[in-house]
Amino acid sequence: MKKIIITGASGFIGRELQHFLVKKDYEVKAYSSKNGDISLEKTWQKMEKVNVVIHLAGMTSVSDSWLNCQEFLRVNSLSLINAINYCIKNNSRLIFLSSFIYDIKNKNPIDEYAIKNPQNPYALSKKIGEEILEFYKKVDNLDVIILRPFNVFGFGQKKNFLIPTIIDQIMQKDKITVMDIKPRRDYIFVRDLVKAVEKTINYDGEYSVFNIGSGKSYSVSEVIEEIQKILNTNLFVECSRKPRKMEINETIADISLAKKELDWKPEYDFRSALKEIIDLYHKK
Repeated sequence: MKKIIITGASGFIGRELQHFLVKKDYEVKAYSSKNGDISLEKTWQKMEKVNVVIHLAGMTSVSDSWLNCQEFLRVNSLSLINAINYCIKNNSRLIFLSSFIYDIKNKNPIDEYAIKNPQNPYALSKKIGEEILEFYKKVDNLDVIILRPFNVFGFGQKKNFLIPTIIDQIMQKDKITVMDIKPRRDYIFVRDLVKAVEKTINYDGEYSVFNIGSGKSYSVSEVIEEIQKILNTNLFVECSRKPRKMEINETIADISLAKKELDWKPEYDFRSALKEIIDLYHKK
């Protein structure tokens, strides 16, 4: 069975991915900040040789990226270049999780060839990362696959994300407060995402970029409604009507390429995924 390094293994996606791959009998080497700064080459020099590097580590908060764009670009670019150098040296495959880097004017559903135009500094760092990968694939024949997950959600996600924020408010408060109820997003359950990542480990086709989403969109209002139904509540929803900077009205992923090439499709519908998350909240 193949040996795999996961960077950012202590993060929300990293924890779920590590657990899933270990159950699949992969030999997983988990790296997090406690193992060193991945933006430094010396950290990578200590890593043993593996078949695949799944690069999740880096700075990820969209709101924080507006406050410290320079640091986001520095850390995310340097850590990726170190991962590339490691993979070229060790003849390893690199799997890179990108983000929604598309132009808001693209028509939904959005495929992998749609125009790119990041709407925040975090997404900009991912677009730059993809361009770095394309360069090294061209000049050094880097073995790389890029996954572009849409809005990932699941148990253990930080509370500054929409779904855990709503669940927490319903369980702790007497009303629900959000900034804007209109934006629509394509939500992908983290357990479906990690299965897509596992599919790329052994993929031997010609494509190197895949959208990972559900192919459906839900508004903030619909998300709140679904969660309230599961929890059997009817709390008042207070909307401050403050859209975020460079807000995207709707995202829907075209996942036909991942279905065809990776033999992957989401197994959870939105409601069943939410119910599983809420059940875990009750158990903790």
